[in-house]
Amino acid sequence: MDLFIYDRDINLLGVIDKIDSLMWTRRFWSCGEFKMLLPFTDYNVTLLRERRLIRKKGDNQLGEIKYIGMKKNSQGTEEIEVQGKFITAWIGQRVIKNQVVAEQPAGNVIGRILDENVISPSDSARVISGISLDLAGDLPTSAISYMSEPFVNVLTACEDIAKASKIGFYLSTDIKSKSHTFKVYSGRDLTSKNLAGNPPCIFSQEFNNITEQEYTASVENLKTMAYVGGEEINNTPRKIVEVGSELSGLDRIEHFADAKEITQKYKNAAGAEVTMSAAQYNNVLLQRGAEEIEARQKNQAFSSKINPCGSLRYKRDFDVGDRVTCINKRWGIKIDVRVTEATEIYEPKGNRVEITFGENLPTLIDKIRQVI
Repeated sequence: MDLFIYDRDINLLGVIDKIDSLMWTRRFWSCGEFKMLLPFTDYNVTLLRERRLIRKKGDNQLGEIKYIGMKKNSQGTEEIEVQGKFITAWIGQRVIKNQVVAEQPAGNVIGRILDENVISPSDSARVISGISLDLAGDLPTSAISYMSEPFVNVLTACEDIAKASKIGFYLSTDIKSKSHTFKVYSGRDLTSKNLAGNPPCIFSQEFNNITEQEYTASVENLKTMAYVGGEEINNTPRKIVEVGSELSGLDRIEHFADAKEITQKYKNAAGAEVTMSAAQYNNVLLQRGAEEIEARQKNQAFSSKINPCGSLRYKRDFDVGDRVTCINKRWGIKIDVRVTEATEIYEPKGNRVEITFGENLPTLIDKIRQVI
């Protein structure tokens, strides 16, 4: 395993060819991360520094070192622990300075957010150089009504849009040109009954293409209907819209989404005040309600260890973002799910890949964000 270390301008600083372990986690609609352990050597100590970049041989996604720790175990062996995030996290170094209001497909909305706040903002000091945008994938064409929260983090906004619209994104790097491309994509339909003509990918212990399997399902945070409250104006009744109001009885699980930051009047990039029509404002609130419900759906996940000698090969037959079919006959489960996460594990004793099919249960941070 060769690991290439660069500075932030993609100048090669050195190569590490011996590691104790590396966990390289790719995600569909959020930023990936990595963790690794290395032998303690003067060379490694000199080379590994915070904010330097790391690349696996043959990979086009780079990671940025965020944490370095050194430790000595009870046997006297010294190790260096390194953790970080993929450089997709760079877009999280910006906030949406001027509110984005749009009625466009989700990919175009994400592209506009990137363009106005990262690639070519009016304030040149906000530019992150070397990043271009690629929206060439087979993306959803239906428009969403979107209005950003004031000064929301760019990465957070992109994650929320991507998750609600079932699209993914990542920052790809061309080492030779020292440039980065922000790519938005949908993933392929590889389910057992797909209509696209793609060879299906079916994962099952009965097919001997996975070695371990864990299934989780939760409706703990399930909401099916939302009341969305718009801006608060003195002596004016607050605008309330409903999403999912056709549901009744126990199928109706109500939720209130406080969207007072979504205002009918806003300032555009030029600083001019713009007033949305009543219909436009209504649509933006409805979109917020749909996002709130989407974030509180039933969570299902198959976490599986892929058999490296099985019939389906990671990155060849399937990849992160693709929709596949998972089956466990003994458990009576057959579901079509998306590959939302892949953790590549490299160790001296061998390499393996752990795949998450479907959506993981919410983390504490996710729950806090939902409350906020």
